[in-house]
Amino acid sequence: MAFKVSDPDYERSPFTGMTREHWVQAAKFLVDGVFRHVGSSDEPIVIPKQSEVCYPQADEPPHRFQAAEFEGLARTFMAAAPVIAEDPSAESNGIRLRDYYAHQILLASDPSSDRYVGSISEFFEKYERMQYQQTVEGGALAVGLMQCREQIWERYSDAEKAQVAALLSDWGHGQTIGHNWRFFNVLMLTFLKVTGYEVNELVLKDHLQHLMAQYSGDGWYSDDPCYDFYNPWGYHFYGPLWCRWYGYEHEPELAAVIEQRNREFIVNWPRFYSRDGKQLMWGRSLIYRFGSSAALGAHFLMNDRVLNPGFARRLASANMLQFMARDDLYVNGVPCLGYYGPFDPLVQFYSCAASPFWVAKIFVALALPADSPFWTAEENEGFWPELGDRTEIVELEGPGIQVINRGDTGGTEILTGKVPQHMPYYNQLSFNTEYCYEDLNEEGSNPINYSLSDGLTEGYRLPLTIGFSKFKDGVMYRTLNMKAGGGSNSLLGYVPNKGMERIDLADIIIPGGVIRVDRIRMPLSNTLHLGHYALPHLDGKAAVVASGSNTIRASIEGRKVAMTAVHGWDGLNAAVHHSKNAEADDSTVIYAERIDAERYGGMEILIAVMLHRQDDGEWTDDELMPIRSFEILPWAPSGQPCGVRIELKDGRSFTIDYGNVEGCLRG
Repeated sequence: MAFKVSDPDYERSPFTGMTREHWVQAAKFLVDGVFRHVGSSDEPIVIPKQSEVCYPQADEPPHRFQAAEFEGLARTFMAAAPVIAEDPSAESNGIRLRDYYAHQILLASDPSSDRYVGSISEFFEKYERMQYQQTVEGGALAVGLMQCREQIWERYSDAEKAQVAALLSDWGHGQTIGHNWRFFNVLMLTFLKVTGYEVNELVLKDHLQHLMAQYSGDGWYSDDPCYDFYNPWGYHFYGPLWCRWYGYEHEPELAAVIEQRNREFIVNWPRFYSRDGKQLMWGRSLIYRFGSSAALGAHFLMNDRVLNPGFARRLASANMLQFMARDDLYVNGVPCLGYYGPFDPLVQFYSCAASPFWVAKIFVALALPADSPFWTAEENEGFWPELGDRTEIVELEGPGIQVINRGDTGGTEILTGKVPQHMPYYNQLSFNTEYCYEDLNEEGSNPINYSLSDGLTEGYRLPLTIGFSKFKDGVMYRTLNMKAGGGSNSLLGYVPNKGMERIDLADIIIPGGVIRVDRIRMPLSNTLHLGHYALPHLDGKAAVVASGSNTIRASIEGRKVAMTAVHGWDGLNAAVHHSKNAEADDSTVIYAERIDAERYGGMEILIAVMLHRQDDGEWTDDELMPIRSFEILPWAPSGQPCGVRIELKDGRSFTIDYGNVEGCLRG
């Protein structure tokens, strides 16, 4: 049963009705679902396994089972901690939450207990592996303990504190992974420092230095090597926490750096949501869902706050309700392993049944006092009213991301350019708040992407990586590396073939869509598909497809897509996919196809217009074909082959020149 906003306050929150009290209720709602599976204070949190993909597997070593149990404790604690801080007498399923978590944390840290979650230093000796999931959950435990420090930590005896601190120290000083995981060590070691325990200062300094060195610009950090939601629910969640816990008072110089970067990030982060607060389906760990809004509340832990508080709360509340208000989110009373409903393609090897509780990071906002502007300001829509029907673009060169906010539909898209991951949820040509991700379809017609078949591997394959070239004169330039992967779409490395396989992209944003002007660099015979956004078959209703001589359209209620083949394409088609879409069992994708039978036929230019809308209206002929004229240039002004001079019916003109693309690629 989904979460419902009871007695909404539409004066303070005219869009969502949610106030601070409703946020506490939402956290408690999630905790109540967990405690359906807990019968007494002595029972651990063991959420029934939902997917065969997730860990622990039957043949895995004991530390994986210990990690899954610890994940159930630590991650749900991040939802329970603000509830406990608000009301120490709060109960779920007849169990007092404060007493339960205090007791279970002691069992988890007691080497003589059956509930002991394990020492990383002992794991090193026994398993000869360097990193363990316990490090992640230790960071979550530190967040929860700090949020209800008075209600749990301060009630422990000195001996009990020492027991918990000993295990936090073991994890905090242990080996970690060189990306956002370093922050887990920072949080554990910082918690120990502020509660009076000694830590190795060189270890803590090393983690902070390496984290800061990952900075790329525009507020974004490379998460070795990706740009994704680990910025808002990682770097810009942990950074403000560290500043508030310790940095402002003891390391103001570093705190000032973190704060400045947070300001650069947060001024644009609201642009990654739709007008009504929906998030993009982009990157890994998507089962963490509205954890992406953790940065909105965490920003108000900073001294120098620049984000409009009413806009921040409006987005965070709406993002929470995007998921919590849906019945299909819950399996066994808790958020499932999926996006809306269960969806195995989103489950990573590091996911277990409790993993979705990373969403609880959003409740860091409840650490803000009731008189914080985040809670007192009236909800508003930020920049959207001034946008009107216009389309506005923000270019972020640091992460190589273009953000597109469309005033006419309220939708948001991003184009990503620094993508070293061969995974569909990273290397789509664009991501849109109104359209869900699909898993790889080896028969081609993959949505919002190129699919290539050239006989080097079985079936069709997606780009291996995307490289960012430049933003210039209103055009974003990128390059797809289409080289054959090792094995069948291997995630690791590639097997070089005898020729370069690249597609140079030029995106021209227009009202309602994009004009694609792409240069094909493939010396071998091949077949290419270019897919549009997938339309889910909601309530079992298939998409309606209509086609003309050079245009194809598809529609479901409230969503429509269209594609016009302008130059270089051989045909337009539609395909129905099964068990690929995160929103429905079946889906329809319209796509363009190009077949090249020549081994060495010269570079080619492919031009297509791709439109989408979130209503049931129709496009005009000029919208379907917004190009007045175009000319293929044998040699562009830079000396590069195959430029394009293009004039639009709205009066704009562009010279597409891919330039020194190989020297510009940044990924």
